Amino acid sequence: MKVKLKPYMTIILILCVLVGIYFLWPIITDESDSVLVEGAIDGNSSISTVEQISNKPIAYITGAVVSPGLYEFESSATVGDVVQLAGGLLPYADVESVNMAKSVNAGDHIHIVFNFHGNPEVLLRGNKININTASAKDLDALPGIGPAMAKRIEEYRSQKGPFTSVEGIKGVKGIGDGVFKKIKDKITI
Repeated sequence: MKVKLKPYMTIILILCVLVGIYFLWPIITDESDSVLVEGAIDGNSSISTVEQISNKPIAYITGAVVSPGLYEFESSATVGDVVQLAGGLLPYADVESVNMAKSVNAGDHIHIVFNFHGNPEVLLRGNKININTASAKDLDALPGIGPAMAKRIEEYRSQKGPFTSVEGIKGVKGIGDGVFKKIKDKITI
């Protein structure tokens, strides 16, 4: 007696496909917005928590920005918006090499290159120069401050220590109320 296997093979194949779909369907259609995150609390105990992940697009920004990394952004964001999310540009960022008005897409890698030629684009801390750490070249970029005055500021810092207030710069010989008025909104400590 010869048994016909073809009808049985077809039925077994169909059952395997259905069982596979049954088990794989939750994985395929999982549109959950959560992920399991494990972390330590107080350095001693471990706890599992569920953290929500948004559906916002993400871009990777590197180079001459304060905090390079991955950032979520609104779908209408520009390169300039993502730069702001990353804390802004660093001094010597080559702002002319990137189009800040360009739209950003999910998964984009934005790289802001450095330009070490000439005076820096002083953008750290809201376009202000830190008078305690700035070089003579950076100080020279301030209105009313030339190379000689920039050297005097550096000498003042090395002799008397860092400035404790923005007004402290008036202690440098040659910086009076007139020069201070020109630079007060462009400096910080």
